[in-house]
Amino acid sequence: MNKISLILLFFFFLRMEICAQEKEFVIKGQIPGMKDSIQVSLLTAEKRPSVVICETLVKDGYFELKGHVESPELCTLITTNIGILSEGEEIRWTYTPVFVDNVEMWMQTSHYDSIPFDAPITSDFKITGGRVQADFNEYNLWKLQGKGDKDFILANPSSAVSVYLGNKMLQTGYNLTRDEVEELEKAIVGAPDDPKRFATFRRNCALAKLTAKGYPIVNLALNDINGRACELSKVIPTGKYVLVDFWATWCGPCMAAIPGIKELAERFPEDLVVIGVSCDTDLNAWKAAIEKKQAKWAQYVFTKQGYKDFLEKYQVGGVPYFLILDKEGRVISNPKHVEEIKQEVESLCK
Repeated sequence: MNKISLILLFFFFLRMEICAQEKEFVIKGQIPGMKDSIQVSLLTAEKRPSVVICETLVKDGYFELKGHVESPELCTLITTNIGILSEGEEIRWTYTPVFVDNVEMWMQTSHYDSIPFDAPITSDFKITGGRVQADFNEYNLWKLQGKGDKDFILANPSSAVSVYLGNKMLQTGYNLTRDEVEELEKAIVGAPDDPKRFATFRRNCALAKLTAKGYPIVNLALNDINGRACELSKVIPTGKYVLVDFWATWCGPCMAAIPGIKELAERFPEDLVVIGVSCDTDLNAWKAAIEKKQAKWAQYVFTKQGYKDFLEKYQVGGVPYFLILDKEGRVISNPKHVEEIKQEVESLCK
């Protein structure tokens, strides 16, 4: 290949890359009854906190939102008349889930009043445009028929929506068995419309196999209450059931759970060991809370790396987070709240 051909080939691929970067979404709507100056906004729904991607005002009964997403992303399309209320008129908000891709999309309905409060699709309302949104519409219709997420995944093994659902199922360590993780991994074979999300799914499957029900707890770096370095897997005793309470002083639900945990520790001292692991960085506040709440069981605090590993390897968004281990040190459940902990501990220790 001569020099000129190489230069032309270089510019061809450069142009292709620029065109790919220039792709954008356009969401349009021309809805009867939609008054001028109604505000229309598009916000992220997968990222927390939500971020406004773009917004506009209705003009001549028409709106158009433009922007760019790096890959298909679940968002919330919001409309409100709050800025144009006339006397006696009620405030109206709508929150529509929509899977945005860099394509042209349309909101379709017979009248503005037909837009549901927060439903993604009804018999008289839908958003169309692009294969991912088409799959999302199909998924929501399946839900209306009472079918589950697994049904949709098995019927759509290469859908970006299936990958989205798979990632949700994999969230929170020790929520699935290894067989369930492997079954999900085999069911989803790819996502041509969203390879980035599929790569995340494969990674999440690998992590979920390590934090599967029935397996030992994944190790994390800690410090004890005296500042000495230790490891979570090394402080878990055998021969008793163990409740591990991941908490923080700045977490309201965490603090509210302590009295219930204290009651269980006092009721079953021969059968149950409680271990507290805190996310706190203010060690004085942490120690003061332990003293004030009389949480006298073994207490530890994450190192910086330990907390990072906790969020990543356990696939959690934060605390509170609870694990119950059997007498051999294997994680048997991930209860969501104190009442669930009480029921399980009472059943195990009766």
